[in-house]
Amino acid sequence: MKYIILALFYSLICAAETVHITTGQWPPYVDRHRQDQGCTAQLIRDAFALHDIRVRFVFMPWQRAYEEGKKSEFIGSAYWYFNEKRASEYVYTAHPITSEILYFYHLNKTPFKFDSYADLKPYRLLLNKGLTYPETLWQAIKQYDIETSEAIYTTKNLQLLLRQRTDIIILDDQTGKEYTKALPETDQTRLVRQPKPAFINRGFLLINPQSKKYAPLFNEALGKLLADPSYLSRYQSNCSAIEK
Repeated sequence: MKYIILALFYSLICAAETVHITTGQWPPYVDRHRQDQGCTAQLIRDAFALHDIRVRFVFMPWQRAYEEGKKSEFIGSAYWYFNEKRASEYVYTAHPITSEILYFYHLNKTPFKFDSYADLKPYRLLLNKGLTYPETLWQAIKQYDIETSEAIYTTKNLQLLLRQRTDIIILDDQTGKEYTKALPETDQTRLVRQPKPAFINRGFLLINPQSKKYAPLFNEALGKLLADPSYLSRYQSNCSAIEK
């Protein structure tokens, strides 16, 4: 009898649909080193599971994740802040899955105080390829001729700062905490996070147009998850202050 039960179990697993979604490294939201691959990855997985769909995340640099997510072997890419170009190339899901506060970080010997983007003018600002920054920041970079450099991996941001290859970096509050706690204490004490947020962004799962049938499925399932007070509370405490 037990063999029949096992056979049925494995047949159900094999019968379940599996979809592939591209993503990048941005702990604690998406993290290749965690068993659940990040709290937001788990949210996406839980939502699709309500439709008996399994999700496999494929990690790669963010810019590549965006481009690869358009291909037929993937249903999309997770997760991205909004901009018009992306909205013309992907289907944005209906509800944000993260709400993130991003801050400027610098070394304690750098006399930087952030009141407006004009205060960045004397410094070198590090940006990450494939990530999203507000138009007001881009305008300030152009208007004040702010020196910028670009990094592919966000995991390198703090090291580039500590080695004084740049003066200022931008990290989400929770991501900054994740990266900082992995540093030696002597390096942690060298870091300063400006108290005023650099900007706030909300993240969305993107579905490519050829897989658009998955967007309403995800929207419906996410609504059910967020309607569960215990699930919402757990997600907010572990991951993101997403609004119901």
